[in-house]
Amino acid sequence: MTTVIFNAHDITLLVVFYICLLFSLLIMTTRPNPTYLWLSAFLLSQAGLSAYILCLYGVDFHLWALQNMPTAFAILEISFWVEGPLLLLYTRSAIYQKMYFKRRDVFLVLPLLIYIGVVLYATLSFEAMHGADFLLFLRSDNIQYYEHTRNIVRAAFGFWAFFTIQSYQSKIASAYSNSEPIDYAWLKLLVVGFIILRTWDEFYLLVYTLVSKFMADDTIAKINFDLLGVLSNYGQLILTSALLFFALSDSRKIPRVNKDTFESINQPSTQVNYSAEQITRVSHYMEKNRPFLDNQLKIDELAQLVSLSPKALSNLINREFNVNFFEYVNNHRLKEVKKHLANPKMSEQSIIDLAFLAGYNSKSSFNRLFKLDTGQTPSQYRKHALIIANQ
Repeated sequence: MTTVIFNAHDITLLVVFYICLLFSLLIMTTRPNPTYLWLSAFLLSQAGLSAYILCLYGVDFHLWALQNMPTAFAILEISFWVEGPLLLLYTRSAIYQKMYFKRRDVFLVLPLLIYIGVVLYATLSFEAMHGADFLLFLRSDNIQYYEHTRNIVRAAFGFWAFFTIQSYQSKIASAYSNSEPIDYAWLKLLVVGFIILRTWDEFYLLVYTLVSKFMADDTIAKINFDLLGVLSNYGQLILTSALLFFALSDSRKIPRVNKDTFESINQPSTQVNYSAEQITRVSHYMEKNRPFLDNQLKIDELAQLVSLSPKALSNLINREFNVNFFEYVNNHRLKEVKKHLANPKMSEQSIIDLAFLAGYNSKSSFNRLFKLDTGQTPSQYRKHALIIANQ
């Protein structure tokens, strides 16, 4: 057999299409929770992108689409416009326990509205045989300016997703009682990879636009623009593979707080005076019931236990104890573990076991915080405390 059915670039796109479509359907049917459903939708958009590129640039696929499904070009075009919002929604669902939509989130539907407007314009302004009106639009003069807009919108949503992670990471101490192990690296890596790919798409399109406008045809012929585009396809395969590898592992390594709770406790607020009873209630509950022993304790959970709103509790802790939520809980854990370390009856237990009993969930985090507080390692503290206790 000597006939070449597909070239290597077509195979790359076919692999991306197959993987994304397969795992999208698999996730949709086996993991019906919001995080994985947004992941499934994002993967479906990536499958649509691969199919679109195959239909537009793959000779055999192009002919098949023209003859059998000329509307495919318009239908698959939606993938470009929805992938950004879907990435942002997946990012939010991966870090927030519950999501609530605000007025500003109307921008999430803006790309879809642009897509609908463009399809209507193409339908009304172009008329092609077999109904491939959108294909004529894609081949019209100055189409690259439409593609510039499309690329910029896609990259913008990538940056929005990245800054969402950054903001969450910088404020998590106000709502969560353990800072480690918090694994943001894989999610950041995926979002950064998306931004790089979409920025690359815009870069080589910008180069093509400028070269076409200011340089002669013989100069243009020397630049392999097809290769620049193909590199993006291989990047898409790498991004998709990384996404599936990390996202289908345990995304719950990232502590999740309700989005409403998280935003309310981080909003600037006016000075609030608290009654002595409210302050005593919180302190008494922490001393008597020791909720800090739960290494996953979040501010909304503690707020419910002491009959305060999360925002009220956050303000009370900040202003009455001059610390954030993480520091407040950590102070109680340190007090607890110091008591264990100084207890001769617990001298046979390992230090890390005592740390876990006090509510820590990471050895490195415990050692760092303990030395920061006491100026000693836990073993040094224990040695001195047991000497004093046995005198």
